[in-house]
Order: sequence, then structure tokens, then C-alpha cells
Amino acid sequence: MNLITSTLNDFYHCCKIPVKAISYELDEIYKIGYNEDFEILFPLNDIRNLVHNEHDYLNHNIKVSENIYYKVMHISKLNKYKGFFVLGPISIQKHNENNNFMTYLPLECFNYCSNLLIGIATDKFNKTMDNKSFNPYIKKAIEYVHKHYDKNISITALCQHLNLNKSYFCSTFKTATGHTFCHFLNHFRVEKSKKLLLETDLNILDIALAVGFNNQNYYSTIFKKFTGKTPFQYRICNKH
Repeated sequence: MNLITSTLNDFYHCCKIPVKAISYELDEIYKIGYNEDFEILFPLNDIRNLVHNEHDYLNHNIKVSENIYYKVMHISKLNKYKGFFVLGPISIQKHNENNNFMTYLPLECFNYCSNLLIGIATDKFNKTMDNKSFNPYIKKAIEYVHKHYDKNISITALCQHLNLNKSYFCSTFKTATGHTFCHFLNHFRVEKSKKLLLETDLNILDIALAVGFNNQNYYSTIFKKFTGKTPFQYRICNKH
């Protein structure tokens, strides 16, 4: 079972919300929880317009009728061309004769569910990364990030540490993981910072410094690129 199929199955069994994955060209990859009535609620032209008019990370609720919504979001925070998750439809009104088979969910809960989906996908990606038979130098680089992400890490210094040619390392890392080293490092730091945002009262600058960013503005820019929100917005939306 591939990563996307496994992610959608786990999400559906947790939330009972129909969910599908589609390619960047809007071809269907996998779906679970759908019936024929649900399928007609997703005009591809609406999704296509949304996708091609959005330059940053996509995570939008789309209103189908007064009470029915679905959500479109990027599969990958690192590579928006990888495709999209489509969540829903859900009804924000309790069941009546028009939506007997549709999951009832308050809209604010729907937003939390999208975070859960990304959390499941991220967890599976990280486990896959840990279990891959990487080149030993790539393994060492990943282990180095896990241990030293809060320090200043440059590719040049890392390659000196590994005794590797910089061009060879960059090419090998991208081939092995599907991401550049800088994207991998920034994504790991952002994931670590989420815990601090939700579980501490540290200010944004202190959190940025704690996970290895030496500039608050750069940290906020990278955080928004990967999550669709600034660190402050993420804290407000998710902290209970």
C-alpha cells in the first residue's frame, strides 16, 4: 500500500469524512468514502480555477450550498505540484432528508480535521524516511539534522563533516528523498516549532531561535510556506 493510499485510509477510519487524492492535472489517484451523489459536488473547473490562482500553500474551504462544504489542500507542503487532497463533503447542519448520508461536522472542526490529515501524512513520510535504505551518507545527514536542527547548519559545513563533495551530496539527497536538503531542514524545523507554539508561551522570536532560525521574519515566511499560516495564526487556531 503506498503512502497516499495508507494516509487516506487511516484518515477516513478516524474521521469518517470522504477524502480523495488528485494529481496536479486533476486526475484521480485514490478515494475512500464516496458515493455518486457526493461526486457531483466537486466541479473540476472550480478546483482548477482555485489551484491555478493560488501561489502559496493551498488549504481552502469551498462552500457548495448553505450547509455543505468541502476542502482542497496540497498533498505536500514542500512540493505543491505533487497533487491535492479533497476532503468532504461535510454538512454543517445536522442530518435531514437532504443529507442523511453526509457526515455532520461544525466548520471549525473541519479545519482541525485537515490538520489531522496533514499530520498523518507527515508521520507516515517521516517513518518512511527512517525505514528507507538510504545511502549511508544520507542517513548520517538526516541523523545530523535530528540532533542539531537547533544549531546553524550549512550545507558546506555538513559536507565537510561528512567528507563529501557538495554537488554530489545535494544531488544524492534530492534523488533519495525527493526534496532538497534545505527544504528537508526547514520542514523539520517547522514541525519542531509547532510543538513549542502549542505547548509553551514562548514568543515567536524565541521559538524561531530555538529551532535553528536566526531571523524571525524568515522563520515566519518559511512557516507560512509549509502550513498556509503564520506562526501566530497557527498558535491562535490550534492552541486550546
